Amino acid sequence: MSHLQPCQAVIFDLDGTLADTVGDLTLAIERTLADFGLPPHPEDVVQGMVGNGLRKLVDRAFAEHGVTLDDAEHKKAFARLLVHYSDDPFENSKLYPGVRETLERLNAADIECAVLTNKMEPIAHDVLEGLGIAGLFKVVHGEKDGRPRKPDPASALELVQVLGTAPETTLLVGDSQTDLKTARAAGLRSVLVSYGYSTVPVATLEPDAVINHLHDLVGGLALAPEAD
Repeated sequence: MSHLQPCQAVIFDLDGTLADTVGDLTLAIERTLADFGLPPHPEDVVQGMVGNGLRKLVDRAFAEHGVTLDDAEHKKAFARLLVHYSDDPFENSKLYPGVRETLERLNAADIECAVLTNKMEPIAHDVLEGLGIAGLFKVVHGEKDGRPRKPDPASALELVQVLGTAPETTLLVGDSQTDLKTARAAGLRSVLVSYGYSTVPVATLEPDAVINHLHDLVGGLALAPEAD
């Protein structure tokens, strides 16, 4: 990739960007559907449903079976999904190659790192802790009451304020059109990874940059080599 302009902070999406979490999401959806007497979906089908938060995942999982939930049913299904996902939030999840090393390099270069995800915030913390990278982020923002989900720019701008940077010196790295819309609405520079859960080639979305490996950020930002 071509060089990126220097930045002071990087905000990362979680699912499909830092970690492949679809295995645990598939298991949680399988258990939720079973509670309603419905069969499971294959993992590749669930992967295509990921994005826009767990509430939307409930809608998509039931709709795939031709079921439309009313408000009361959706509330019950969402509650069951939270229980099942909280029971096993990272057992089958794994970091993508180079994630830990890239975060360590950014930290060493005094570039602040944060996470912005539509996953429920307590579960996001559990996943990051379970994968051993929670300590590499200054702040983690997930879905919680009163906080709008991506692509609303409010959470991204709140993170910029917490990080003490400015939108024009902050990157948002994600894997989807939702992440790109968030970056554009907040005035952040956008980088999309090609290996995530997007259902379309991310280059066609025309972000500021596309990377095939998270470690490409190190070269793109021209970070100094690690000391021996």
